[in-house]
Amino acid sequence: MNSKEWNVQIGIIKTKVKEADLEYMKPEQPKKLRHVTTVRSDNSVTKTELDLRGVRYEDALQQVDKYIDAALLAGYHQVSIIHGKGTGALRQGVTEFLKHHRMVKSIRFGAAAEGGNGVTIAELK
Repeated sequence: MNSKEWNVQIGIIKTKVKEADLEYMKPEQPKKLRHVTTVRSDNSVTKTELDLRGVRYEDALQQVDKYIDAALLAGYHQVSIIHGKGTGALRQGVTEFLKHHRMVKSIRFGAAAEGGNGVTIAELK
């Protein structure tokens, strides 16, 4: 290699380039980063209550999780989850799920006018 040639590497390719073919480049200026938050909506209106009567246990818990997220995005501070009275399995599963959900402040069963033990009222953070 004489003084008029340079070894240049582009990726994994190495080659010799004549000095006359090289061009000085200014260092790139750091790009300014913008932070953007995007919220997706399915264009439906989130109601203040979720009716789970007749829904299977596992499906119900998935619906509750999605519903809590939607209710928070809608700005609700309190929601009603209707699970019915039945055997109590769905009620117990829903209340246990809500007790451990990080965005639920407190839960209680509905008053008689709200549906009694067939409804769980969740206060959101």
